[in-house]
Amino acid sequence: MTNTKQNSTPRKKKGASPSSTPQMQKNFSKKKWSWSPGSRAVVFDDKVGNVREQNLDLVATLVDGVYIGFCTKSWSPSEASYLYPMETALNQKDSGESLAKDWKWVFGILSRRDNGINDGTTVMKAKSGSKWPFKVIVVVINDNEDVSVSVDKVGRHIAASFTKFTKSTDLMDSPEKYTYRQCFESNPEALNHYLLDLDVAKVLKALSGYKSKEDFLMEEDEVLASFYGTSEYGREFIESLEDENWDNLLKEG
Repeated sequence: MTNTKQNSTPRKKKGASPSSTPQMQKNFSKKKWSWSPGSRAVVFDDKVGNVREQNLDLVATLVDGVYIGFCTKSWSPSEASYLYPMETALNQKDSGESLAKDWKWVFGILSRRDNGINDGTTVMKAKSGSKWPFKVIVVVINDNEDVSVSVDKVGRHIAASFTKFTKSTDLMDSPEKYTYRQCFESNPEALNHYLLDLDVAKVLKALSGYKSKEDFLMEEDEVLASFYGTSEYGREFIESLEDENWDNLLKEG
């Protein structure tokens, strides 16, 4: 019979934490922590510190120099990002002026048209079953700028600007990181393919220098078609607006 020598030292379990020895305890220097009993409680929130990834894609429209920006959640590509804080800040008189300079090409943030219903007044929801609207960015790259810029540069700038904004606003629980991905420039659609008919009128009026309603009814067919799909529908919609409603479409200044 062969005697097998037993190892008296127990094997260390794989992945187990090492136990402290008397020698280690002796050499361990005491550390004075900055927190002491009675100090303000530390708030542990799963939302804080969790940077949520968002994507930004641009889509060209038939309106020259006008693009629509779609912001979506990286973990749920069909769900719209939460742009309410950006929209609110941009529309405020004090903060809006500063943000407009920083964001440069962001013309405005508006509701996305629901093409499933396609009545020109129904807003698409941020996701199926949501009560919140799907917000999109109206981006304008003007051809009279001193230095020509690429669409991709504009997209990266907006993504970086939104990321910076989420770190400084108190309207959000945690910061977000926006990443620009690409611009879709093939098969552009009229602006009202993405926006409500009334919002298209607002964009048209603002881009054209706040002209009168009569001036727009005399606008070239090609221009109206780029905004409304057909010049006939564009004229019909603008003509249907009461003069007072047309005058009050936008707040000047």
